[in-house]
Amino acid sequence: MHMRKRAAALSVTALLAAAALFGTASPAHAYPTGCSWGWDSSIAWAHCTGGTGNYRVWVRITHPDRQADLRWDEYGTCVSPGQRSEYVRHWSYSNDIKGHILC
Repeated sequence: MHMRKRAAALSVTALLAAAALFGTASPAHAYPTGCSWGWDSSIAWAHCTGGTGNYRVWVRITHPDRQADLRWDEYGTCVSPGQRSEYVRHWSYSNDIKGHILC
């Protein structure tokens, strides 16, 4: 009987230790830093100089017929800090760079 109590106490201790280890750990946040974006002719780009996590340039396309009220987002390549994300313009419609977005 004494052995069962000891085994039960050990099991409870192990479960509490595991819960403390995994239950209180916060999720990792990866954010690039030092980011800028712009246009080079028909290429939208985004570049981040530091931080962690991947990102890409985010472009909003607007259809020229305002009554159609059509807008959609397109994105450049997914890259790491220090690299340049690029999106080549495929549409003659209005193109706005919204910035960069995590990927």
